[in-house]
Amino acid sequence: MKLPSLQLLFSSLTYTCKRFPFVILAAFAGTVISIMLLEGKFGSNAELILAKVLMTSSLGLPLFFAVHIFCERTLAKPMFKFTAFVTALFVLVQFYFSLAGWDTDKGTIFYRFFFWSTGLHLVAAFSAFFIQDELNGFWQFNKQLFLRFLTAALYSGVLYLGLAGAILAVDELFNVKIRSEVYGDLWFLIAGLFNTIFFLGGITEPVASLNKETSYPKGLKVFTQYVLIPLVTIYLLILYAYTGKILVQMNLPKGWVANLILGFSVTGILSLLLVYPVREQEENKWIKTFSRFYYFSLVPLIVLLFIAIGIRISAYGVTIERYIVAMLGVWLAMITLYFIFSKAKNIILIPLTLSMFLFGCCFGPWGMFKVSERSQLKRLLTLLDKNGAMVGGKIITLTDAGLKKIKIKDLNQINSILEYLSNAHGFEGMKDWLSEDCKQKVFTDSLNKNRYDQQDLLKKCMGVYGYSDYRNESYESEINVNIYGNQLNESAGIDVSGYDRLYEFNANAYNDNETISKDDSYTKLEENEMTFYLDGEKQFDLKLDTIATKLRALPHQKYNAYNAKPEEMTFEYANLQGNRVKIIFNSVQLNFTDSTTLVSAISGYVLLKKL
Repeated sequence: MKLPSLQLLFSSLTYTCKRFPFVILAAFAGTVISIMLLEGKFGSNAELILAKVLMTSSLGLPLFFAVHIFCERTLAKPMFKFTAFVTALFVLVQFYFSLAGWDTDKGTIFYRFFFWSTGLHLVAAFSAFFIQDELNGFWQFNKQLFLRFLTAALYSGVLYLGLAGAILAVDELFNVKIRSEVYGDLWFLIAGLFNTIFFLGGITEPVASLNKETSYPKGLKVFTQYVLIPLVTIYLLILYAYTGKILVQMNLPKGWVANLILGFSVTGILSLLLVYPVREQEENKWIKTFSRFYYFSLVPLIVLLFIAIGIRISAYGVTIERYIVAMLGVWLAMITLYFIFSKAKNIILIPLTLSMFLFGCCFGPWGMFKVSERSQLKRLLTLLDKNGAMVGGKIITLTDAGLKKIKIKDLNQINSILEYLSNAHGFEGMKDWLSEDCKQKVFTDSLNKNRYDQQDLLKKCMGVYGYSDYRNESYESEINVNIYGNQLNESAGIDVSGYDRLYEFNANAYNDNETISKDDSYTKLEENEMTFYLDGEKQFDLKLDTIATKLRALPHQKYNAYNAKPEEMTFEYANLQGNRVKIIFNSVQLNFTDSTTLVSAISGYVLLKKL
């Protein structure tokens, strides 16, 4: 086998750079900036700017690649190519300026970057083949991109390990004292430049010839047929079993199931795409049958997805994460209906429509940022108005007396919303609700402070600052006590005589309690009431006011814990809603003032006997 000469390698490198100049420039810029950030010789403001430029340049890789391939595929004239690249550059500039609020808006910036990056990679996937008659070319092109990506990653990884090992050997053997940053610099050079150039060097030219390509990797079919599709089938059975359980027990689904359905659906669609070219072969007729069955099977699961996410949104409003799940559910529903009823079965529509959805989620009043912010502000306004914290459209500072009238659940939700707004959106949407003095404190006095300081200033203006920190000076009259009891003696155990079952429990009043577990025991704590569930069915509920009063009477010091005796932490009930019950507390957290006692967290054991 004849090895390629240096001249041939140099010629190949030069050709690749001439064919994809803007992609190489973006990779070079990203590599240089990554090294500069790693070296860390800049101030925080300069690092912030460099980080934004790094994100922008990384988006240039799929965007410029898509433009290069599209112009090459369509044999675009020079003027059209010039206009296309200027437009692409303008898009990147727009993205950079959309990061202007990163210093106060870190929670959303990564969603924005991820959606842009994923969307642009999807655009690159159909940039060379984008009509019905080019389905084979589309598949072959993406097969080549996928395999080339894996190959480039393998070569880059081996090269890095080899060179890093050589540097380490020189360091150890010759005592050169090489800086640790050198290994990071080397990684960025290989992953940023070498990997990109190597990847681009394997892209077929002209790409139009791929439409006539018929090769299909046998290993890909084996992997899909014997690994991916069986996994999809297993998860399908699990989800259908869970759906059946919901119907039998007439219970609402868990919110987590929505994510599982999305992951399962995407994996199934990917599996069908991987075997798309061989579906017409006689021995592979099962693929078409499985494909049709698969999309029909998604329909009830999509309904379940919308029910699950709908419950969460109805109870706690829209957040960025819930918006994403809901919109992906809409996209999945559209694709499913298309492949069920359309005869064309154009697989190019999968990346095309998904990219449109991703970009659409990032902009305008319908986007994930604006919708989620409006939803949470509306919830906050409702809670404040309900609890007398709004007068004439303005927030008033709650007094201690006014604060104590607010239910702990409402107070926790107010705090949760403020935390979410601080992390994701900032407080600009609340500006008109604040007095001039509060505006000055929150939006001017906090300019050089982080978002946590701004949040604290806002809470002080609202009068809710420190409600969960009872050591704060404004809450000197309120006491926070943890009462503990070591009930599980390792040698003696727990006496269960007279009872059928023993269950461990752990609950607190700060949980959303979105759904009740249907699989095991579950304890809910709300408004000083403990509710115990077993296999999704309520066994009993118990008001804890009397217990709290007894525990409050135990000797303790302010803010300190108290180690109670077993008998002080044990309570029996002869007939509690058809059950004989013994409750053995391991810990109880009490928050109380002169007139109120609140149980905010509990843990321990329930002994249960049906009467």
